[in-house]
Amino acid sequence: MDTFGAIEFAVSLIGFGVTIWQLVKTKSAANSAREAADNAVQAIRTLQTATTLQDMAGRTRNLLELLRAKKLSGAAAAAFELRDAVSRLPDPTQLPGAAQAIAWTDVSLEVDALHERLESMSAVNRWAAEEREALILRTARLHTKLAAGSVQVAAAKEN
Repeated sequence: MDTFGAIEFAVSLIGFGVTIWQLVKTKSAANSAREAADNAVQAIRTLQTATTLQDMAGRTRNLLELLRAKKLSGAAAAAFELRDAVSRLPDPTQLPGAAQAIAWTDVSLEVDALHERLESMSAVNRWAAEEREALILRTARLHTKLAAGSVQVAAAKEN
C-alpha cells in the first residue's frame, strides 16, 4: 500500500507540474496576443494620423488655389474647414516615434490665425495685394509642414 501511495503522490506531483507549466505557457500566449493587439492599434492610429495630415495638406493646396484666384469668400470657407479638421485630430506628437514629426501647436495656431484673418478680410470684402501675397506664403509654408509631417509620421510607423 505504501508503494501505491508513493506512486499516486509522484503522479500528483507530475500532474501539478504539468498544470503549472501549461499556465505559464497560457500566460505567455496571452501576453503575446495583447502585445500584438496593442501594436496593431498603434499602427492603425499612426496610419490614420498620417492620412489625416495628408488630407489637411490637400486642403491647404485648395486654399492656395482659392487665394491665387482671389476668391476671398471661398478661401475663408476653406480655411474654416481646415481649422475644423485640425481641431479634430489628436496631437500626432503623442504617437510613439513621431514626437519630432510636426510642431503641432504651431500648426494649430497658424491655421487659427490664417482662418481668422481670412474671415476678417471676407467680412469687409477687401484685401491688399501685399496681404494676399503674405497669406499665400503663409499657406504654402503651412502646406509644407503638413505634408512633411505626414511623411514623417508614416516613417515613424516603420521604425
